[in-house]
Amino acid sequence: MRAFSLTIAGCMALAAPAAAQDTIKIGLGVPMTGDYAPYAEWQGARCMAEMINAEGGVNDQMIEVLVQDSGADTQTAISLAQKFLDEGAVMLGTIPFSDTMIPVAQVAQSYGVSIFQPQSTQVEMHAGIVDNFFTGVSPDPFTATAAANHALAQGVKNVVLLTSDEGGSWSAKTPLWFGDVIEAGGGKVLTKLNFSFGTSDWSPQIAEMRALGEDIDAVYISSIMPDVGVLIRQLRSAGIDAWVVGSDGFDDPSLDAIATDDASLLDRVFFATLAPSQADSAVVNFIADCAEMGIDVPGLFPATGADTVKAVAWAVEQSGSTDPETISATLRDADSIPVLTVDSISFKETRTYAQRTIPVIGFENGERVLIANEIPTNTPTDW
Repeated sequence: MRAFSLTIAGCMALAAPAAAQDTIKIGLGVPMTGDYAPYAEWQGARCMAEMINAEGGVNDQMIEVLVQDSGADTQTAISLAQKFLDEGAVMLGTIPFSDTMIPVAQVAQSYGVSIFQPQSTQVEMHAGIVDNFFTGVSPDPFTATAAANHALAQGVKNVVLLTSDEGGSWSAKTPLWFGDVIEAGGGKVLTKLNFSFGTSDWSPQIAEMRALGEDIDAVYISSIMPDVGVLIRQLRSAGIDAWVVGSDGFDDPSLDAIATDDASLLDRVFFATLAPSQADSAVVNFIADCAEMGIDVPGLFPATGADTVKAVAWAVEQSGSTDPETISATLRDADSIPVLTVDSISFKETRTYAQRTIPVIGFENGERVLIANEIPTNTPTDW
């Protein structure tokens, strides 16, 4: 397992690291390698911590981001969480799937520590199983609804849903919520087809689509790259010109890359995501600033780690305390918390997630464009 920790205060010719008791430790046992690596937040956390430390830290304390690779293994993530807790971490991040986040939160609870998962959209985390959890974004029913609303505005009627149990509700139920909104808007779900992560041959699903004998206006999937890029190519090769619609898993630079030789491949692709990520957005500007500092932040998901660091830093500054329970209470009671990906968030009404606008990103000539950015009001309630 690839593993290392980053003491941010000591990087890039900044001041030498402060003593352990003088630092604010955030522990990230996240997937730095493997299929989930593009969706981990550690690079953005590292960059934001360096920015804050360069300005003198928080209340004369430096931020120390502890990072080790969990891969996609829950037991490794739990072990790393325990390690970071024993080292004095006041906030944790982990693999952004509920089958890992729940046991990690349970381990952290006896320390008074919470998880701040800046990119988690899974509804399981808001069911009351654990109460020491924050996510900086809205749950999947909101992204599904935002995408469906735009699809209906494009005249979409007949849709095919691709579902998988491998990513929890994110890949299994997000397509169903999309379908619910489509049907509420007068459309029809033609069929639901299963898939597995890592699929490189979509011909069985494509054959079933062709066998329907009906025009398909849109295919919806909540999945990861490179699978989605392969699906788009194979659909077009099979003569299926339907919209390909998705969730935040599409928001990876490798999707944009499939249009390098043929921009038209993305003409009929759009997705609802976590934060605006088109040119000149706050995320893109942050990525550019980090690059100037010598830190590669490769896309929206890695950038979301900045939200974790900014939120913790704000809570420490506001409360004057590094006690983890005080930090969590300060976050939960705040009317407005400044972050990077949007101007501010709040947990005061929702307790565990940040209700915020849901951007819908499309493409023109292979370049990202922001299509919509609203809080949906017609979200399904069965979650």
